[in-house]
Amino acid sequence: MANTDLKPSHRLKIRIWRGVTLQLFLVAVLPLIVLVLIVTYGSLKLHHEGMRSLVASRNLRAVQYAAAGIEKEIDHRTEILGLLSKRLKPVGQLDNTFINIQDELAAFEGGVVVIAPGGTIAASTGSSAILEWLAADQAAALQQQYLKFMVGTAVFLPVISLDVQFFVPVLVNTTSGATLVGLFSPQNMLEDGLSTITDSDAVTVLVVDYRYDLLFRKGSLDLGENLKAHPGLQEALMGVGGINYFPTDAGEHVITTSPILPVGWALMIEESWEDIASPLLRATQNAPLIAFPIMALSLLAIWFGLRRIVQPMQALEEKAGDLASGNFETIRQPVGGILEIRHLQETLIYMAAELKEAQNSLHSYIGAITDSVESERRNLARELHDETLQSLIALGQYTQYALHWNTDPKVEKTLDQVVNMADQSMKNLRRLVQGLRPIYIEDLGLATALAMQSTQNMHPDGVTIHFIQEGVERRLKPDIEMAMYRMAQEALSNVTRHSKAKNAWISLHFRPDSVILEIRDDGLGFDLPVDPIHYARMGHYGLLGLYERSELIGARLTIRSTPDEGTHIIIRLTGDAAKFENEAASDVG
Repeated sequence: MANTDLKPSHRLKIRIWRGVTLQLFLVAVLPLIVLVLIVTYGSLKLHHEGMRSLVASRNLRAVQYAAAGIEKEIDHRTEILGLLSKRLKPVGQLDNTFINIQDELAAFEGGVVVIAPGGTIAASTGSSAILEWLAADQAAALQQQYLKFMVGTAVFLPVISLDVQFFVPVLVNTTSGATLVGLFSPQNMLEDGLSTITDSDAVTVLVVDYRYDLLFRKGSLDLGENLKAHPGLQEALMGVGGINYFPTDAGEHVITTSPILPVGWALMIEESWEDIASPLLRATQNAPLIAFPIMALSLLAIWFGLRRIVQPMQALEEKAGDLASGNFETIRQPVGGILEIRHLQETLIYMAAELKEAQNSLHSYIGAITDSVESERRNLARELHDETLQSLIALGQYTQYALHWNTDPKVEKTLDQVVNMADQSMKNLRRLVQGLRPIYIEDLGLATALAMQSTQNMHPDGVTIHFIQEGVERRLKPDIEMAMYRMAQEALSNVTRHSKAKNAWISLHFRPDSVILEIRDDGLGFDLPVDPIHYARMGHYGLLGLYERSELIGARLTIRSTPDEGTHIIIRLTGDAAKFENEAASDVG
C-alpha cells in the first residue's frame, strides 16, 4: 500500500529514491563495472595469447631442429650404403670387403647383407636380425620388387618389428646388379637425437610412421588414445608440420609437429603451456577476483530491478492490453513493483471503472436508440399501411370504376397507366412496410421471418439466398427475435452490396441450451482487423452494428473471413436469452 500518512514531499523523495537510484546504477555504475571487467579480462586474454604463442613458437623451433638432426642421421646411414655400393668387390671377394668396413657398418644394428643378382645372399655382417628377416626366398622377392629403382638411390622400406624391436630397412641397388640391404634401429637414433628435448616428463615426444606405429615415446601421453585423431599427426605425415592447440581436462596443450621427410615419419612435441607460464601470469589471474563481489552486487541489483520494475511493468502492460480489449477485471489484480508502478495501476483501475461506466451508459443509450428506432419503424409502418397503402388501394379501385364507365380510348390509356403505377406503388410500399415492420416475426416467429426474408430476396443483384433450419423451433423474447432478424438483415445487406457473392446461406439452429444463427457467403471476403473497435476506422460500420446488437441481447458474435473465400458470421445465444419466451418469464417470476 502507498504511504498515505506521509507528507507529499516525503512521498516524492521516496519515489525519487526508488525510481532514480536504480536507473543511475544501471546507466552509470553497471557499465563502469562491465568496462573494468572487460579491460581486466582483455589484458589477461592478451597475456594468455602471448604466452601460448611464445611456448608454441619455442616448441616449433625445437621440433624442427630435432627433425633436421634425425634427417641428418638417416642421410648418414644412406651415405654409408651408397659408399659401400661403390666400393663393393666382385661377389667372390665380398667377405673381405665386409671385414674391412665393420666399423662403418656399426650404424646398422640389424646388420647388412648383399643379395646377388640371382636372389641369393652373397655376404652379410653376420647379424641374426637381418638374416631372420630375409629367410627362405624373401631375399629374391625383395630384390625383384625393388629392382626398378635407380642404381645408388636409397629406398626406405616400411618399418619392421623383430624380437619386440623396430628396424628400418634400407635398400640400394648397385651397378653389378647386386642389392645392398641394411637394418638400423630407430630407437637408438631417436633416443640420441631427441635427448635435448626429452628432459621433462611434462613434455611428451612421439615419433610415428605412416601406419601410426609408435617408434618412439617419452612423456605422459595416454597411449590408449586414437593417434589417428590426434591433432597435427596426420598433417605431419603428409609432409606439413605446424602448431595445434588441444583442450584437455588438465588444461590446454600446445602441439607442434614436423615431418621427417626421408622416411615419412612424424615428430610431435606436446605439453601444457600453462605449466611453464611465468609465475606473474598465475598471479595476475587472481587480480580480477575483486570484481566478483562487485559483479554479485550488480547482479543482485539487476535482479531487484527485474523483479520490482521490469516484471511488474510487463504484467501491467499485459493487463492494459486486456483492458483495451474490454476486460475490466484483470486490471484490478495487483502486479506489485515499486511505488510508481502501483500508483500507475491505481490510475488505470480508476480509468477502467470510468470507462466501464461510460461503456455501460453507451450501451444503454444505444439500446434506447435501437428501441426508439424500432418504435419509429413500427409507427411509420403502421401509418404507411393504414393510411398511404389504403389510399393507394382506394385510388386503384376508383381508377377501375373510371375505366368501367369510360368510353374515350385516350382516357382509357391514361387510366391504365394510373392503375399500373398504383399497383407498382402498392408493391413497393408493402416491401417497404415489410422492411420496417416484419409482420411474420410477430405472428409466426424468427424462423418464418428469416425464411420469408430469403424468399423475398431471391436473386437480388444476382445473389441466391438459401435458408436452412435445424432443430425444433421455439419462440424467443420479441426484442431478441427482432435483434437477430435485424442482424441477419444487415449481414445480407453487406453481402449484396460488397461481397460480389453468387450465393448466401442463412442457417438457424435450435438446440436445447442455445440458438445459433449463421450467415455465410461465397464472395470476396476481407482481412479481419485484430480488434472490433477498428471496424469503424476501416469503414465496416455494419459489422460494428452487429457487435453492438449482439452485446445488447447477450449473444456471442464471431466473424470469420478470408480474402477470396467469403465471410462467415455466427451469432450464438445461450443462457436465458436462448430459452422459450414463456419459460424465461417463468424463471423470472
